Amino acid sequence: MSISSRGHTTAPVDSSRLLSYSEILIFWLPLGVMWIMMAAEQPALNAIIARLPNAEINLAAFGVVFALSLVMESPIIQMLAAATAVADNAANYRMLLRLMHVMGIVLTSIHLLVGLTPLYDLIVTGLLNVPPEVTEASRIPFVIMAPFTMAVGYRRLWQGVLIRHGKTWIVPVTMISRLGLIAAVLAIGYVSGRVPGAMLASIALASGTIIAAVAAGLLNRVLVMPILKEPTDRGQTYSWRRLLRFYVPLSLTTILFLLSQPMLTFGIARSLEPTRSLAVWPVVNAYMFLFTSIALSYQETAIALLNRSPRSFPRLSRFTLILAISLSCLMLLTGLTPIGDWWFRVVSGLGEPLLALTRTPLLILSVVPALTTYKAWYGARYVTADRTTILAQGVIAYTIALFFCIFAGPTLFPIVGVTVAALALTIAQGFENGYLLIRRPVGIK
Repeated sequence: MSISSRGHTTAPVDSSRLLSYSEILIFWLPLGVMWIMMAAEQPALNAIIARLPNAEINLAAFGVVFALSLVMESPIIQMLAAATAVADNAANYRMLLRLMHVMGIVLTSIHLLVGLTPLYDLIVTGLLNVPPEVTEASRIPFVIMAPFTMAVGYRRLWQGVLIRHGKTWIVPVTMISRLGLIAAVLAIGYVSGRVPGAMLASIALASGTIIAAVAAGLLNRVLVMPILKEPTDRGQTYSWRRLLRFYVPLSLTTILFLLSQPMLTFGIARSLEPTRSLAVWPVVNAYMFLFTSIALSYQETAIALLNRSPRSFPRLSRFTLILAISLSCLMLLTGLTPIGDWWFRVVSGLGEPLLALTRTPLLILSVVPALTTYKAWYGARYVTADRTTILAQGVIAYTIALFFCIFAGPTLFPIVGVTVAALALTIAQGFENGYLLIRRPVGIK
């Protein structure tokens, strides 16, 4: 593995150090556990919504709210990778924190502007073609989600600092606090039965992200701040120009990726059985995230370990292959056995009319965890080599493929909307991975 002169190193770096597979596993495992816990919250939210009155409309409404909230927070999601790569000294940490302040204020203001003005109807009903009853059910929950962006941004920044400095063992505590508060809010709302499902889910999720950010900040202050040193020379410090040159392309990968996600809503709305498909898609997507979340956790692991031990590249590559095959095979197994039906029927609470729409998408999406694992691996390699622009180009390839599938699929084939979304997502993910593979520059293995 060759790292450019502009790349990021962690001090001290022992180029002769060869990590064992057990060391890779031990370093990654707490992050995998954290992402699994985060993935579990979506099925929990959907399960409660499915058991409250007017479940179909509220499931669809929360799916819209969550998709739009992810778009709003997209510029700050890469704070986790950025902090893992950059926050090696106190000066660079302060630069990232200032950047987070600015982005948090701007993005929260945009969120409120959309939610509290006619822009919401223009986007949701006009552009996304969401049924009017779903739009109305999602409006107030979307406004409730306004704190979500800043809370996620600070949490990911502070988690990245913890990972950079080898504190992966404590990171899951932030998610435990998040899930605990979400569970408490959902339990109170479910017992009372007075709050619509989409609104209850938004209150729970917004509250959980805030408490997780507070926990991450406290852990960072106690465990890292006392040992975070000032840089010894100016070459170790990021200027605004250098930081933006690194972060903007990295951030664009998430912005473009999440901006493309409402296309799935648009495609579902233009296909067969739109309302039922809009209700089922967030449930299927949340189930898939149980597997892809583990893959996503691998990016920060690989960034940290490639910086720590460049010589371990071959072992990290083999670990990637094992992880990719394992995750996709596990998801496929659930689709070919009664496990999938049990999950959607008992855990998610779907009735038979909605349950029938889950089987085909589940099989199609089983390849996505493997693709996501390799996307995380490519992301770590390009971030470490300071070639974040290539990652943005890869997402452009993803978006083009997704756009074509979403528009061509419902036009050419009479397919149920949730199946159209599963096909489009899988094909687009394949295109992105293919681009990242063939676009590999000289000097990066």
